Amino acid sequence: MKLRKINKQVWLTEVELDGYNVRGAVICGDKKVVVLDTLSHPRDMETLSTLIQGRALIIVYTHADWDHIWGTGGLIWEDARIIAHTACLERFNTDVPVTLHEKQLVEPARWNGVQLVPPNETFQDEFCLDLGSLTLRFYHLPGHTQDSIVVFLEQYGILFMGDTVETPFPCLEKQSPLFRWITRLQRWESDPGVKTVIPAHGDMGGRKIIQRNIAYLQDLSAGKDPGVFEPMTQFYRETHGANLGFALNASKSDAFKLDASKKNNP
Repeated sequence: MKLRKINKQVWLTEVELDGYNVRGAVICGDKKVVVLDTLSHPRDMETLSTLIQGRALIIVYTHADWDHIWGTGGLIWEDARIIAHTACLERFNTDVPVTLHEKQLVEPARWNGVQLVPPNETFQDEFCLDLGSLTLRFYHLPGHTQDSIVVFLEQYGILFMGDTVETPFPCLEKQSPLFRWITRLQRWESDPGVKTVIPAHGDMGGRKIIQRNIAYLQDLSAGKDPGVFEPMTQFYRETHGANLGFALNASKSDAFKLDASKKNNP
């Protein structure tokens, strides 16, 4: 795991997986430290003890995909607050253990050391966390997954977006609510308080990242092929093909039509 310092209170955690990178963060308050996503394996978190330095630990999951939550066992998490959306906790009883079991069957030596640690504190729409000198605000942003959230560090204008945006483009699932996703991204794209956009995957930058993701999703929702982004890894070539299929199927579903009817009432 690589650590990248943004400023004296914010560090990024990054690992390279098979065909893509994944990024989390460490946000240091006066007496509390937030680890935002614990990445894919306990060893990814082993070097963070010097940043935590005995301060109260708070762990936040942006969503329950395996590459964001499986590193928790590498922290001293037993007394930590572990915060996530309510739907994230629900996934620990459904797809999360299934995914771990599947990976352990294929690569037991790599994954047998992973311990699943669910959130112990959840919220529905918004949540505020006071770190003393810093304030974090959490917002539900369903799209990539139903449990996805974004985290806004208002003092620095940093928006941690998890998988709600990516570069070169976001990843859909079968039940991704396209219109709601687009509408909630538009809220952040128009917010002048957002100075830095940090996705969990791909390049960081400004609000243009959100603009590009909105344009891609709008094309999909209109039944258009957004085209091929170059250069693009094999992972994202496959993801683009899957996105086209998901969007086509969604446009034919009652759930998609219901979501479209609410596009002006996110």
